[in-house]
Amino acid sequence: MALTAKDNLLRTLTHNRPDRVPYAGDGSMVLVDYRGRKPPRSGLDAWGVEWAPLPQSYVLGAGEPAESYPVAAVTSSVADLLARPFPDPSDPDLFRGLLAGLDPDSCLVVGQHGPGPLERLCSLLGMTHALLALYSQREASQTVLDRIADYHVGIARGYLAAGVGAGWLADDYAGQGGPLLSPALWRQVVLPGLARVIAVYVRAGVPVFFHTCGRAEAFIPDLVEAGVTAFNLQSDACDFPALKRRFGRRIAFYGGVPGHVMLNGTADDVRRAASAALAALWDDGGVILAPDQPLACPAENTAALAEVARTWRPAQSRS
Repeated sequence: MALTAKDNLLRTLTHNRPDRVPYAGDGSMVLVDYRGRKPPRSGLDAWGVEWAPLPQSYVLGAGEPAESYPVAAVTSSVADLLARPFPDPSDPDLFRGLLAGLDPDSCLVVGQHGPGPLERLCSLLGMTHALLALYSQREASQTVLDRIADYHVGIARGYLAAGVGAGWLADDYAGQGGPLLSPALWRQVVLPGLARVIAVYVRAGVPVFFHTCGRAEAFIPDLVEAGVTAFNLQSDACDFPALKRRFGRRIAFYGGVPGHVMLNGTADDVRRAASAALAALWDDGGVILAPDQPLACPAENTAALAEVARTWRPAQSRS
């Protein structure tokens, strides 16, 4: 008997001989949001950051539509942030009705977190002031980062209490050229709070997905040690085969097909990229095939990715 979509996905994450390749849109997982996770189209969010609508010419992706962008930080002072109240993650209204219409037995329900500690600090202070503060006001900055992590710990607990079966964390640490801050500094001021958030899910025995952009390999070893189950990384910036060789079955991937290929390539380009990702990374599981980013991709390219996943046979990765 074939595995259910959810069981097949869970086996994929643990390299436990799934019977097919899970892929974005196959119904094996669904992402849910607590109320207020997404910023408003315009106005202030719960943290006091001001947002404005994206231009009408921007085409929204179905999975994670970016409907607005931040236009003003809250302050340029870490001291001001220390004196500000942060949102309350224990409010039960944040999670009310979260699983309405969903069947957690048939699909993995994944609770998405808002921006992680570093990304939230940058939105509160502005990126320049945030990065400067990390170096010049390290202790105060770490206190703020720990308070942001406390918020995420509360969100994780709320998700689990509501019946969610996995967490999706996101925090951007790198650009195309490499890390935005020293990995050593990141380990000192960002990782401790982040690890507390990951630990909530690890103790509950459920998977943890983690997204970060750019050339972020320097941060992966610590995140693996902290308990991240699957990484959503930028394929054309990170060396996936090298990560796979280093970590083997300790690492799984969500993605594998670069966003620019999904957006601008042909269906054959997508088939080649998807097949290459599976050939390099599949090892009795370990890959949920998807675009790196939830973009508004051409329908023929989305269909080509699904075709590769449906026709791939795990034995093809072992010669």
